[in-house]
Amino acid sequence: MPFKSLAGMKKVGDLEAEVVALAPFPSANVCAAFSTDPVKTVVFPFGGGQPQVQSVSLDACASGALIDERVAVVKSGDELWGLIDLQHKPRIERVVPSVRAVFNNAGSKSALAFGWGDEGYELMLQGNEVVAREFQVRGNVRACSLDGVNCYVVADDGGGGGRFREHPGNTPESGTQVRCELPLAAKEMDRLAAGPQLAALVQKGGSTVCVIRKVGAAALDVKIVSVDTGIVDIAVLETTLFVLTDDGDVRVFGADALQRSSEGGPAVPTFALAVGAGSAPTALAASSRGGNRLWIGTKDGEVFRCDCVKGAMTL
Repeated sequence: MPFKSLAGMKKVGDLEAEVVALAPFPSANVCAAFSTDPVKTVVFPFGGGQPQVQSVSLDACASGALIDERVAVVKSGDELWGLIDLQHKPRIERVVPSVRAVFNNAGSKSALAFGWGDEGYELMLQGNEVVAREFQVRGNVRACSLDGVNCYVVADDGGGGGRFREHPGNTPESGTQVRCELPLAAKEMDRLAAGPQLAALVQKGGSTVCVIRKVGAAALDVKIVSVDTGIVDIAVLETTLFVLTDDGDVRVFGADALQRSSEGGPAVPTFALAVGAGSAPTALAASSRGGNRLWIGTKDGEVFRCDCVKGAMTL
């Protein structure tokens, strides 16, 4: 049954600085938020409460991920840092001297980072230390999404708009389970949200989405659709796409809406809900353990949460 609406939009915290990343960690029923200028972090329990915002002695934060309920990794400049003991004053240690990007893995006690060459890093906690296991990456990976079961990447190792690949496990090392070539219109898209049934690829600030739907055991349906407004971020739960827009809405595109959309045409949202924040939205994430929820961050540091409501599919 697809998601049909959103309900209960609620402010759950305020970092008083731009939220750059949200990182659900379902095994501990928490979601972390990371801000920049100044750098701060906070861990929100799924069940509610008033967690303590912690300041971090770094110059900037571009993105972050959780590898334990008390341990995070953040990208500051080109460097990757580990933050130990998030509930108190975090201890900071450098993990990798130079990385291009880091990605949260909501279903696993690890995260994934890519360097500027062909190096990748699986990030894990060993004892009280964050360790980075280095491996070689096939192709130039420009987007990645993880769900604790599979690793989904878009790489520039094909023609046109690149190639979408699904790998088992927490890195793109194992053989490809599913793959497809992407249309040329997806060439500049570098933000991926993916799961077993649906993946979506966008460029921040763009108004189009490359939708990748699983229609068979190893068959994919790929199309470009328009949402007619600027895209800030995206998230996926089961067969539903959620789009955070620059006008402050979260739009829901259920399986039926995506299926009916024609190539290059507009996708009509199933539902839309205003965040109601005092500043522009900056980040979106989804969590499914203990209830299906969306988490939204803003320019001024507010963090909101809402519930995803299911309904019958219409054809």
